[in-house]
Amino acid sequence: MLRLGKWGKQSASPQNDWSFQLQSNHKLAKITIDYGELIYSLMFTSKCRGVLHNSTKAGGWAGGDTVTEINLHDDENIIGITGTIGSRGGNPVVTSLSFKTNRRTHGPFGCATGTAFSIPWNNGSLVGFYGLAGYYIDGIGVYLKDNCEEIIKVGTWGKTQGGGPQNVWSFQLERYHHLKKITIDHGDLIYSLMFTTQCGGSTRTTSKFGGWNGGQTCSEVIFQCDEQITAINGTHALSRGNYAGLPIISSISFVTNKRTHGPFGNVRGTPFTVPWGIGSFVGFYGLAGYYIDSIGVYLKAA
Repeated sequence: MLRLGKWGKQSASPQNDWSFQLQSNHKLAKITIDYGELIYSLMFTSKCRGVLHNSTKAGGWAGGDTVTEINLHDDENIIGITGTIGSRGGNPVVTSLSFKTNRRTHGPFGCATGTAFSIPWNNGSLVGFYGLAGYYIDGIGVYLKDNCEEIIKVGTWGKTQGGGPQNVWSFQLERYHHLKKITIDHGDLIYSLMFTTQCGGSTRTTSKFGGWNGGQTCSEVIFQCDEQITAINGTHALSRGNYAGLPIISSISFVTNKRTHGPFGNVRGTPFTVPWGIGSFVGFYGLAGYYIDSIGVYLKAA
């Protein structure tokens, strides 16, 4: 099982931990949300052979203003969440949440203030949520289905409509290879990406993804031997200039177990962020042409 997140508060006492995981042969049937200017509590209902099973309530030590139930159809699966992280009494809290399914988007619930986050995944991958809570929902993450033979695609952010086969790009770490370097061509946006891996004393560099139109600055992120990517942050927007109005990745940062590299590009548009456990990262993928149009990540359970 793969854990993505958390967004919001990162640590607290053990009594503040909450977790909901779908049992075998159970389907998520309902989410109950207590909210006002932030998210006070969450409760989940699963269904197995017509019988409903309610989780304990996460959060809600302080009551909210509105209680809403999201009732999911039998063929409806959550394929992403979006939300915002704000502050209450100087502590991080989840101020808003939306749940995107293969049929529609439920929400937003709460008040969309603070730092935005967005995380999509493959249909059928979700197996639960987890986080921190007390008076409110302080932090939230997701459990995604994984096995030793399967790599999960998370994303993409940016362009959603595919181009031709020449626009598809993909980079996956080969077995025993370590990501050594990322070469980024950037300016007002991200023009191209190129990856260098190392295995023993030999290195291997991919072809350049994107960059049909050149950028203004070329930066290299060089990773130490014990340094691993644990998150990416970025923004997606519309291009400007001669080729204006195209969905693109406008900025990106790479977070490791040692530091944050970036941001590269121009931080504008809609933000996205996705953290994961150390050892889970196995690559990137997306669409590209003149620029990097979209980006997603390949992950597996550590």
